[in-house]
Amino acid sequence: MRQPITITETDAHKRLDKFLAGKSKSTRSQIQKQIKSGSVLVDNQIKSPHYELKPGEIVSFVSMPKTQAPAEPLGKIKPFKIIAETNDYLVINKPAGLLVHETAKGEKKTLVNRLLKKFPGLAAVGEEHYRAGIIHRLDKNVSGVMVIPKTQKMYEHLKEQFRERKVTKIYTALVHGRLSEPEGTIDIPIGRSTVGFKMAAHPRNHGRRFQRTDKTAITKYETQKEFLHFTLLKITIKTGRTNQIRVHLTALGNSIAGDTTYAIKKYHNQAAKHPLDRLFLHATTLGFKDLNNEYKEFTAKLPTELKTFLHGLKKAN
Repeated sequence: MRQPITITETDAHKRLDKFLAGKSKSTRSQIQKQIKSGSVLVDNQIKSPHYELKPGEIVSFVSMPKTQAPAEPLGKIKPFKIIAETNDYLVINKPAGLLVHETAKGEKKTLVNRLLKKFPGLAAVGEEHYRAGIIHRLDKNVSGVMVIPKTQKMYEHLKEQFRERKVTKIYTALVHGRLSEPEGTIDIPIGRSTVGFKMAAHPRNHGRRFQRTDKTAITKYETQKEFLHFTLLKITIKTGRTNQIRVHLTALGNSIAGDTTYAIKKYHNQAAKHPLDRLFLHATTLGFKDLNNEYKEFTAKLPTELKTFLHGLKKAN
């Protein structure tokens, strides 16, 4: 176990994860996992990776028993499908229920592990070994199009496009209720919730961010079809924050069908009448430029289980 560290005036006001990254050979992502797992404490309390340290606080380390991720029945999760493949990249259709990469629990049944079995060369791509070239992510219970770079050059090329918001990202979502406007743009910064480890939308206060760590997040939506108690939306995102679409739609007052993490209480009865064991959120379209700077766009149709769910809904009058 590492010795406790007392925060000095010099180290005060630094983020916890950045402070520890400067004193360790581990990546910041690995350190964030340790903090979230509770193996790093500040004055004997669990804090978020973004916590701002104060003079005199003591950072201590707890030896945590290695948890074994629950076995994942192979038959219940569909395999990913390859939509396109070149020497530089793969485009796949990820099924719902498949985690993209491991978390602090050390899951083994992940998209990364399945990719490595088929494409072992991916282990040398990217910046962190456990990601194996993953440049963007879909939540576990979200399905749809993903691009996987097969070379470091393509990885850097895509990374720049994502950073400059030049990648086309379109989703299909079904939300509870009716929206006040049939289309619009949600421009609300997203950051860690002040309670727990969820994300939250934090409206600006006189143009200022609610928290210094909040990040700009922009989500555009268009109504595609209205049902009696639900609305089908086309979603286009310019940024790619954690849980962005889910957080923004909940902030709008219309949580996504099947979302238990960001569910809104007034829709609980409706959700019970129309149970869904996954999020009704699907990455429909992804577009980017290849190494020849030619724009490529790929799509994935709505999965059968989501089509079936829609067919069971009553249309709006």
